[in-house]
Amino acid sequence: MKPLPFLLATLMAVTVLAEDVTPGGSIFGQRQFIEYVKGDLPLVIAVPHGGRLQPGDIPDRATGVRDIDANTQELARTIAEVIHEGTRGQAHLVICHLHRSKLDVNRELAEAAQGNALVEQAWREHHEFIEQACATAVKQHGVAFLIDLHGHGHADPRVELGYLHNALALADCDEALNEATYVHASSLRWIVEHSPLSHVELLRGPRSFGAMLEANGFPATPSPRMPVPTEPFFRGGYTVQRHCVASRNITGLQIEANRPRLRDTAENRLKFARALLPTLQTYFTAHLGFGIDGRKPAATVGPMANSQPEGTVPVPAQ
Repeated sequence: MKPLPFLLATLMAVTVLAEDVTPGGSIFGQRQFIEYVKGDLPLVIAVPHGGRLQPGDIPDRATGVRDIDANTQELARTIAEVIHEGTRGQAHLVICHLHRSKLDVNRELAEAAQGNALVEQAWREHHEFIEQACATAVKQHGVAFLIDLHGHGHADPRVELGYLHNALALADCDEALNEATYVHASSLRWIVEHSPLSHVELLRGPRSFGAMLEANGFPATPSPRMPVPTEPFFRGGYTVQRHCVASRNITGLQIEANRPRLRDTAENRLKFARALLPTLQTYFTAHLGFGIDGRKPAATVGPMANSQPEGTVPVPAQ
């Protein structure tokens, strides 16, 4: 295992390098296992399980899930392209290129790398890039919104939104979900603390992310239509729990995208990206106080005004 001073020096060098890169440019970690596409918008998208690299000198992980989330890397890049066309801005992207059989960055270090020093360094780079992206967004916009992008193979073809509450917790009564125990565990804690809406309303009400995504054509849960997800359901994992910290002005969620009619073809990935852009625009304006481009609508007074946005970011023509 590399000594701590070596690892710290490596991460510091990556940080300095990123400061010299313009938005849209890529910075890579060792052997290009981890890629950071620098952004200038308040949006950070991480892709932990879309990598395909399987170097022969790195043994497979002996335990844990080792399947790829197919086409999630391509989905993230399509989302970033559509957002750039609509806003002229760049979302931050952090992509793990190592196959999940070699590294699972959405787990704690011991399970993620299973003792391999080279893989441990890639794990640290992945999370350092996320931290740097979020810090840049907070510095520029006051808050960062993190999406940890995954793909699921469940029978129900819906988008699953993970706020760090499992299906059993989401089946609890509204009064309980609005209590501090649930709020403090939620990836939406920063929004709850700045919003006139309750935690339950943000999870599955008419102004929730699920409601807005469904309004743009993609079934989602939790949402007003499906406030309690059917099992199986992914609640959100290590990345969201580690990085969505209210005291650091970071909020967000895990998105589990179904494969049929969403991730399976380039056409379907583009359709989802074009639906996600107005969803994010409406959501950001309603709950962050500015649009996805970081600009505050003229009609908005205060960070959590109840007025709806006057318009949405234009979606590129098909």
